[in-house]
Amino acid sequence: MSSRVELKPTRMELLNLRRRKRLAERGLSLLKEKRDALVMELLSIAKEYQNVMAEVREKMERAMNALTLARISMGFFKLDEVIACLKPRVTVEVKSRNIMGVSTPLFKVNPAGTEAEVPYNLLNTNAYLDEASKAFAEVFTSVIKLAEIQAVARRIAEEVEKAKRRVNALENIVIPMISRNMKYIELYLDERAREDVFRLRLLKKKRVKR
Repeated sequence: MSSRVELKPTRMELLNLRRRKRLAERGLSLLKEKRDALVMELLSIAKEYQNVMAEVREKMERAMNALTLARISMGFFKLDEVIACLKPRVTVEVKSRNIMGVSTPLFKVNPAGTEAEVPYNLLNTNAYLDEASKAFAEVFTSVIKLAEIQAVARRIAEEVEKAKRRVNALENIVIPMISRNMKYIELYLDERAREDVFRLRLLKKKRVKR
């Protein structure tokens, strides 16, 4: 009721409300398009996540098998000694990219040295350890990719929820309120027009009697 009390029941205000309604309806249409497009993007990301997850599991199994062979050939204590001396070979750089107007993270794995370098002393080690080291490096890269996909999916999902809330507000609150205010002014102006017509008729009758 308070919104109606503050209204100026004039034709100018009615024109302003009509303009606001057109803008709100246009905004609603664009938001629905954005929401639907983001949902489709989210479904595509979910499919990519499943593919990369399967890839991680496959690479992890291969890496664990290689590590088992290295453990058998080198012995538990020697392998543990080598692993304890390992240093990080990569760094993860975090950037950002734009997906349909949404800023999302982009993770890039950068090697600390050349690809030919190994993170341990080649003495008293064997090819099984080399294979395991390479396999786990591939696992790490895929895991970082998986983390990136999860982060992107979270941002897209948040944007979908925002779009849904805005669509709901426009559809169920803003546009209906504007329509009610327009109806109120239209009824008011119609009533004023009828009163004016009635007064003119009275004046005409008085003039005729005179």
